Amino acid sequence: MVRGRTLMLLFGGAMLMWSAAPAEAVAPRGLVERGPAPRLERPSQTTTADVDELLDLSPLRAQLEALAGGINAQLREAHGELDAHDRGVVDRVAARHFDSGILFARVRLALGRNVDPARLDATLAWYRSPLGRRITRHEIAAFPAGRAAVVSPSDERVALVQLLDERRGVSETALDVAMALMRSLARVAEPLRPAHLRVSRDQLESQLTLARIQGFTPIRIACLQDMLLAYAELTDAELTAYLGFLESPAGQWYTGAMNEAVVDAASVAAGLAAVELVTLVPRLTESR
Repeated sequence: MVRGRTLMLLFGGAMLMWSAAPAEAVAPRGLVERGPAPRLERPSQTTTADVDELLDLSPLRAQLEALAGGINAQLREAHGELDAHDRGVVDRVAARHFDSGILFARVRLALGRNVDPARLDATLAWYRSPLGRRITRHEIAAFPAGRAAVVSPSDERVALVQLLDERRGVSETALDVAMALMRSLARVAEPLRPAHLRVSRDQLESQLTLARIQGFTPIRIACLQDMLLAYAELTDAELTAYLGFLESPAGQWYTGAMNEAVVDAASVAAGLAAVELVTLVPRLTESR
């Protein structure tokens, strides 16, 4: 459940770093650890239909709409000093590359190439179940809602939601997306930076490492608040059953494959957007 406003906590720092850092950026943690993708057979028509059903049952569309909305809003606000023409260019570039429909198509393609048929069947069984549908409804309903305080959640509920965050990789995926954006922006802006403003590879890697460390806690807190809000009407027993699915082989395959696909889709969009932004709006690379 990568929400736009949680991503914005770190993305503001990414924009500042983009204006002063070169291209020798490290890949986000998830991309570094994954390594090259294995060669997979082309999915069958049946498998493709199952993937489509899974994506329709999952909260992915709402997740990507929130993600795209958060990125678009932050890009519009990050450089308020731009004139009306340049702000319009930023708006159009952001809307084109961070369109939720395009992101969805990329995630669908990536997930379809990473299918484990047995685990796909088990994942579908969960999302078709009454409890799976109920939890998904609550997750989707929480995406467009404004931040709301959760009234005194118990220590047990907080601990349970923390486990759900860890098993689903919510905070880690939000951080991976932000780091992917930072990396793309820094890489593309580098050729346009004055020589005296550039930093070494080691310096940039240190900056990225520090940004990840500093960004994790606020993003994790925001994600936990979002999840406490989304699951407020669910019982501990229901969330424990959800945790059981996430810890199963099917749940581990689904969350890993889905989070990887989301990060990769955002990385592609960030790379394409960064090229256009620094080319069409040169002021974005000026020092502050």
